[in-house]
Amino acid sequence: MSLSYSETLDAVAQSHARVVSALSNLTDDEARSPSLLPGWSRGHVATHISRNADALHRFVVGVLTGVPGEMYPGGPDARAAAIEEGADRPAALLAADYAFAGSRVVRELGEITEDLFDTPIAWRMPIVARDLPVLRWRELEIHHVDLGLGYTPDDWPADFVASTLESQLPRLAAAAPYVSVPDLPDAQVLAWLIGRPQSPGLPELPAWPF
Repeated sequence: MSLSYSETLDAVAQSHARVVSALSNLTDDEARSPSLLPGWSRGHVATHISRNADALHRFVVGVLTGVPGEMYPGGPDARAAAIEEGADRPAALLAADYAFAGSRVVRELGEITEDLFDTPIAWRMPIVARDLPVLRWRELEIHHVDLGLGYTPDDWPADFVASTLESQLPRLAAAAPYVSVPDLPDAQVLAWLIGRPQSPGLPELPAWPF
């Protein structure tokens, strides 16, 4: 299924609001407790999705001004350092940081007009400006699960599951044609596809994104 830019952006805003709600109830102890990502606390995950919002903000500014922005100035090391630096902050500060950064990028994505949709973006693979809301949507839905606060792949919006499978299953077929897609509900297939399998014994995959 193919969603329009505005439909995708509306979905991003809804995903953002759900994460705001989840983080607003976080205690300091919960923030420092392990997330579902190995080696990361919930504070790491919350900081990551905040800094990802900043990164997409730089992309959007580049689209709007015509001066391309770098996703993470300083590269992977600077990105990792920023996440480590922010991970142990009080839960209230984690939530406020996320609410500001996440709201800003949702608002700014709405400023990208149709005539700018084909502006090239220097992401890890070639994309254009119309793809930016999709990147944010994936970050929010996937990492909401990673927070380990009761939100699971079965809670993912049906549109998110369907649209992500539609775009990513062909990439899997190209990257790993020897892998058979397991006979599972769509949300469970997507969880497996992105490296969050919900049951044991599923086929091994190359790292996502393919």
